[in-house]
Amino acid sequence: MQSRLKTRTSLLVLIFVVLGIYYPAIFSPINSVDDSGMIQYLLNTDTFTFREIFLPGGSGTYFRPLLLSSFVFDKYVWGLDESFMHLDNIFFHLCNTLMVFALARRAALLQGARSSTVPLLAALFFALHPVNAEAVNWISGRTDLLSGFFLFLSAFLLMRFPGRVAGSACAALSMLAACLVKETAIFILPALLILPFFLPVDRPKRSALLSVARRNLLHFFFFLAAGCGYFAFRALAFNRGDSGVARVMSHVAGEQGAGLRVTLRLVFKAAGFYLKKLLIPFPLNFGIIHVSDWYLPVGLLAAILVLWQLKRQNLSAFFFICAFSVACSALMIPLLRVTWTPLGERYMYIPSAFFLLGISLAALQWESGPRKRAVVSAAVILLLAVSAWGTSRRTLLWQDNLALYRDTLRKSPDFAPAQNEIANALYARGDRQKAAVIYKSFVPDDELINAQYGLMNKAFAFTQEKDFTTARKVLKQALANPGKFEIPILKQMLEVNNIEVQQGRAEPLAVYADNVQALNRLLVLTGDPFLQYRLGVVELQAGHREEALQSFRKVVAKAAPGTYYLKPAQQLCATLAATLDRNRAGGGAKK
Repeated sequence: MQSRLKTRTSLLVLIFVVLGIYYPAIFSPINSVDDSGMIQYLLNTDTFTFREIFLPGGSGTYFRPLLLSSFVFDKYVWGLDESFMHLDNIFFHLCNTLMVFALARRAALLQGARSSTVPLLAALFFALHPVNAEAVNWISGRTDLLSGFFLFLSAFLLMRFPGRVAGSACAALSMLAACLVKETAIFILPALLILPFFLPVDRPKRSALLSVARRNLLHFFFFLAAGCGYFAFRALAFNRGDSGVARVMSHVAGEQGAGLRVTLRLVFKAAGFYLKKLLIPFPLNFGIIHVSDWYLPVGLLAAILVLWQLKRQNLSAFFFICAFSVACSALMIPLLRVTWTPLGERYMYIPSAFFLLGISLAALQWESGPRKRAVVSAAVILLLAVSAWGTSRRTLLWQDNLALYRDTLRKSPDFAPAQNEIANALYARGDRQKAAVIYKSFVPDDELINAQYGLMNKAFAFTQEKDFTTARKVLKQALANPGKFEIPILKQMLEVNNIEVQQGRAEPLAVYADNVQALNRLLVLTGDPFLQYRLGVVELQAGHREEALQSFRKVVAKAAPGTYYLKPAQQLCATLAATLDRNRAGGGAKK
């Protein structure tokens, strides 16, 4: 009864702490980085089918159907209200905190310890770690929260049912679910594969590696099948090419790679920086673009420590290896150049949990006298207080986009996108003149990641001033190297042309060629039937009835039942077909 009471008390403490620290996040606005674009996509998409979510077709970089499903839930249940979307993130963080507690408790039992304090401390440090504030406060940071939940569940199932076939099968499915939230979850596969060699119940002798491997053949099979299944899933989903995997191959080991020496230097610097962030998270920064070369030897030390953990073969070592495995995905990001920043605190959300679990299990083996215990207790309380202070301050900062990006620019003065986000915040507040000045001053840099985003805002500013020619010129500059922004750039080009026609500053035929080219390219990239409908409208406006009829027929064949443009497409098909038949009949009669 006493142990149940302790567990219940620990759970209540964790719930109180997470909700108490993060409740201000429900008053935070939508962030202009990723959040606004994602919400616009959800608002502009009329229906979501299982096939569209899990088998979108076309080509793509990110395949995150379970993450998208959570946002679709937000659309139909919460109406995309930002307070409830932030509340979802807090709920996921709370679930992960409880999973860390359960993992620490279970791992301690496997090691023969019945401590209730150490699992609680591991979960508290995870709940309050300042490096995790970015993932929790940013709606788009849900990728790490939800992916983390499935990874923690996978590890827990393996420890709850060690050596059991059903446990390994369910754990492999949970890992696959994590990959369907965020592709970087696949990096934990090597760590989960080798867990049987680190379990006390399955390691009677250090030399019995072969016998452990034989007893766990099905474990290896399930996880390898889950890994292969994930890539097969991606291949089915992107039937016109997987640009994400292609980018990894070309930038890490292919023709666009930076070379072995530069690659290793970047990787070890990033490793050293992230190790420091796990131990000393301050200063917190949403736009980390440069790190000191002094982190290079720290990264080398981290690699040596990981090799040492492989030799130790206990659960503490296993958790450290898990942290390193997941963190490896973050080490590759500076090479891939696909994200807003080459380095980010949010990438340490999942590794921080495993890292703290490793420390907590190592602490269980450390014996100390009463005097040392008092010193350690005081240090723990002080660290928790500092963590709570840092996380709460960061959560309050996220309530104001303008303050957040001014803080980012102050810490990273050379980070031009932060200046661009300041302009977004000013525009949202109604100060459009100041925002336009910043937008138009943007100059892309070859070293700048995602410079296309700044060019899109620059084109937006010229569009607002009705300088459509310059807006198109800027967008064509962005299309010269579109990166992952090709689809939104093309859609913005269509919007510029549409506004120009609506305002009577151009005839539809004047922008016909640009519109047809943009829509055809978008159809190649997405296969979206609505774009086919828009192409039919453009052809109809230009007087090309045959081409318009072909487009509308494709819409009727491909559009999902219930889509709002399906009935108009059917009506236009009937009208155009009848008109063309009459014209042909009239032409035949004249002959």
